[in-house]
Amino acid sequence: MLRCSILLPVFLLPAAIASAQDWATKGTCTVDLPEVHEEALDPPGFAAIETGAADIASAAGRFWKVTAPNGAISHLWGTMRSSHPMILDLPRPVRDAINRARTVAIEIDETAESREEHRTAIHFEGYYNDASDPFSSEGIGDGTIAGLPLHVSDWIRDRALDTGWSEDAEIVLSPAGLAAILRSDPCEDFARGAFPMQNNYIHLLGILAGADILSLEKPGSFLADLKGRDETAEAIIAVRAARLQPVADNRKRSTLLALYLQGRIGIIRSWQSAQLQNVLGKRGRDVLRIADDFMLTFRNRRFSDKLAPEWPKGGAFVAVDAGQIPGETGLVRMFRDAGLIVQRIHLAGEIP
Repeated sequence: MLRCSILLPVFLLPAAIASAQDWATKGTCTVDLPEVHEEALDPPGFAAIETGAADIASAAGRFWKVTAPNGAISHLWGTMRSSHPMILDLPRPVRDAINRARTVAIEIDETAESREEHRTAIHFEGYYNDASDPFSSEGIGDGTIAGLPLHVSDWIRDRALDTGWSEDAEIVLSPAGLAAILRSDPCEDFARGAFPMQNNYIHLLGILAGADILSLEKPGSFLADLKGRDETAEAIIAVRAARLQPVADNRKRSTLLALYLQGRIGIIRSWQSAQLQNVLGKRGRDVLRIADDFMLTFRNRRFSDKLAPEWPKGGAFVAVDAGQIPGETGLVRMFRDAGLIVQRIHLAGEIP
């Protein structure tokens, strides 16, 4: 069924709508040489963020060797959803592992096998709220989205505009659909159509190397799994909306890229948690717990189950978001609990 965004009359829209994502300029998004700016982590400060990361298991490292009980060897790689040239310039050991791989496993394979599958992907039912006549509505309430403060709700509307939706996105889209469009980073808009995200680049490298491609989730699983789970979808919206907080320069982006290249994934997790609490206060802790239960724990169990038949064969190269790897419900812990030997491979430029 064809759907289109419905524009409400101007007098029904919140008065506080700002220009879409104006803070995310080419200047604030451009990072020539990533480096850590500790002052960019205030508050609560770099020391506090390091303390918060200290208890995260497997907090350092992006590249891991996975050995099955029969001795078969595979690899796990933590990706970053970025098209920055230094993020796409994969370390030689990682490239070599992709080139040798029997199977390259990625989170989602969005290539379509048929015209019908392509159409289904475009019109996922889960993206949208049930159709209704917006002109019979009593209005859009206080203008907030997912119970978030009005200024944070406006960040969401700004982002919706820059992803091709209109100011009424929260009416047209389901909570799961709104959470899905907030996955993209405003700074990646400038590379759109030119440079791939790292995970897509690895997908391509796997194809060029002649490896089989294994999709750990089906396209649309995110939306289907959140159907009827609005509290979880709204928690994910809150987590992603907090990352849209305006900045005045590129220091935070530079720091994020540098921390990833140094393999300091636990620090990134701790920083994102602190930023969420800066924006939302105590509610930040609550929504992060709900979001992590779905985005990390639930999805990692699915990934682990899907990968179980691959380990005895060896030659699997598994590429997932780096944030899925550390922690008590991270993939390293899950793989070890399943009887696999998982060892970090230290890369040049990473911390010990």
